Order: sequence, then structure tokens, then C-alpha cells
Amino acid sequence: MTGANPRDDDPPFGGVDESELYGEDQLNPTPEQHERLKNGLHGPLFDDIRRAERRYLVVGSGTGETGERRRAVCNRLDRRLDAIAFRLEDFGFTGDELDLWAPAFDVLSGMASHIVGVIEDYDGGHVWELGFLYHQQTTVRDHLWVLKRIYDDETVHRERYDNGMAASHLTALENAVGERVLTWRDTDELFDAIDSLP
Repeated sequence: MTGANPRDDDPPFGGVDESELYGEDQLNPTPEQHERLKNGLHGPLFDDIRRAERRYLVVGSGTGETGERRRAVCNRLDRRLDAIAFRLEDFGFTGDELDLWAPAFDVLSGMASHIVGVIEDYDGGHVWELGFLYHQQTTVRDHLWVLKRIYDDETVHRERYDNGMAASHLTALENAVGERVLTWRDTDELFDAIDSLP
């Protein structure tokens, strides 16, 4: 392959228009990154996503107990009829590879019929992902559901959401999605919120 664009006979991202990946306000992977991105995305999971009627991209913290709850959300959505739920990690991308993580997120969020943010704090890569949705992709915002944890202890609540820039961006995003922000306090309420998703 030569240049930053793939061959004409090799559709790069399963129907996502290549022009959406390049431009002034878009991400511009190098040819080597483009190849790694293409190789990372294409495969059985990507094919399953393209075939599913409902496609849930689940974002949020990937570590510790919060990561376990996010995986539980993903697993529960994945059990729905004619649905698939997935995370960027499922494609082998890590948060340390921002040059690949960002365009992979761009492609996968564009393919998702629903984007589900499992938010327990404003600390981590999920803050960037949700901010990216708000800034870059107004049409994707229309598919976003936010499952936001509320803490009964006001001090704990403030500590978990104590990030001024993230708070301002995500408050704007929450206002944009309106009634698609569902709050929860414990796992039972989280599962009830999942059951409310279309």
C-alpha cells in the first residue's frame, strides 16, 4: 500500500466512508498506523458487528471494579436477540496507543447503533471518548446513552467527579442527550438501567 489511503478495491472500515477519516478536523493516521488499525479492526468480531441489528459500543473505565461493572453491562447487552456489544479493548487496542485508539474509536462509534457510557467518575480515557463524541460527532451523540453512577455520600460524589474540564464537557454532553442519562447507585439499579436501553 502506498500513501495514507488504502487501495480502491480494499474497503477500509466496513462501509465507513474513508472521507470521514481524513480532513481538517479528523484524525489522520500514518500509513503504518492505518495498516495496524485496519488489521486490528477487521476480523470475525467486526463482521459480527456489521451483521447485527443492534450494535452497542460500551465505553467507560476498563480497570478494577468499575471495569468489571462495564464488562457486566457489555455482557448483558450482548445476550440480547440480534444484538452485539463490544469494547475497544475487544479489538486489541490499548489506552497507551492513543494514535490507534482514537481512530478506532472514531470508526467503531460510527458503526454503533447505540453507544453506552458507564460512568462512575471523571478519571480516565472514557472522559476523552465522551468528549470526542460531543466535539466531533453530533450524529453519534444521537445514539448515546449515559449510565451515570450517583453516590449517596456527597463528599464521595464530589471526589469522583472532581475534574472541572471533564465536568463541563460531560455536563454539556448530558444536556445534549437529555433523557438518555440514566442514574444508578448500586449494581441492581445499574442492571435496571440497562434493561431500559432500546
